[in-house]
Amino acid sequence: MTASAVTFDPEHALPNAFYRDPVVHAAEMTGIWHGDWAFVTTEDAVAAPGDQLPVIVGDQPVLLLRNQEGELRALSNLCAHRGTLLLERPAKAKRIQCPYHAWTYNDSGRLLAAPFTSKDDVDKAEHCLPEYLVESWHGLVFVSLNPDVEPLAERFAAVEPHAVAYGIDRMDHWSDQQETQVWDCNWKLAIINAMESYHLFQVHPKTLEPYSPTRDAYYVAGSARATATGGRVEGADDYLLISLPPNFVGAFNSGGFFWQAVHPMGTHRCAVRTGGGYVSPGGSRTGGRLSRWIRRTASSAAGYSLPDFLPEDKAICERGQRGATGDFSPGRLVPAERVVADFGHYLNWRLNGVEPPTVHREASP
Repeated sequence: MTASAVTFDPEHALPNAFYRDPVVHAAEMTGIWHGDWAFVTTEDAVAAPGDQLPVIVGDQPVLLLRNQEGELRALSNLCAHRGTLLLERPAKAKRIQCPYHAWTYNDSGRLLAAPFTSKDDVDKAEHCLPEYLVESWHGLVFVSLNPDVEPLAERFAAVEPHAVAYGIDRMDHWSDQQETQVWDCNWKLAIINAMESYHLFQVHPKTLEPYSPTRDAYYVAGSARATATGGRVEGADDYLLISLPPNFVGAFNSGGFFWQAVHPMGTHRCAVRTGGGYVSPGGSRTGGRLSRWIRRTASSAAGYSLPDFLPEDKAICERGQRGATGDFSPGRLVPAERVVADFGHYLNWRLNGVEPPTVHREASP
């Protein structure tokens, strides 16, 4: 296939080639994962000076850390000597030392020592760890390998007031209670499924549909950059769903927050990470079944267990991947899938340079 294979109509479903073709995957690596923001963790995972966390952005190993001044930094996780992974698990240290030849860096990435060399053997200024952009948006941490990407405040402006109204600044996140699964499907199948409520009645007839009916879902505001949708919940406040392309979807309900983050692992597999939080003590922590799931996710005392609708999501996304071996004429997206069209415009923007439509808002239900 040629580069033109990435062209498509954002108001229709994606062609199956988008879920299987290496040319499309390569274009996404360049235009999305190495060119845009990607969610990596919650801020509590690197809360204290010296905290270090290895993450992956696209296929680039990144070392996220909190320096001694309390600032978030994102550095290359590859030693500037021979490219060895510096960290493979969370750590706490003032410095960064390669496990291969003990080249040592400070927490700004500056090379401090290269054992058994003289001062003329290695130019330390030329062997610093590359630094990447990192920003925290209400406790959610995003990294970009692209120094010219727009600030998160601009990117998520359309959903900002809605997330704040649902108490995102009062949420306690529990990074040690997050869980990652590997799904046998393209990352886009997983993230699109997470952001739309049109499938609830068919895929989740006993787990979600009785509590958050498909017919009661609605669109709030959004564009290719970010979208807020919502819906009514039986016996509780309405939920709010925020979709932050390319890889984050979070649901607020009755003082809780449950989220999914997706990362590609080639064309046919992806990592799906789930986590959550709840409003700090003093806030409301009552509500329906979704709220209880969220609190169970966030409670270190209770331990972590996946909400029981996720296996159903995994099964339908993997079924979609099995169908992606064939080709079809993509159907037009229906009004209930407006958020999916927003994501299509995001892909068209990042892959083909097509400026997306402006923010669309709908009246409150």
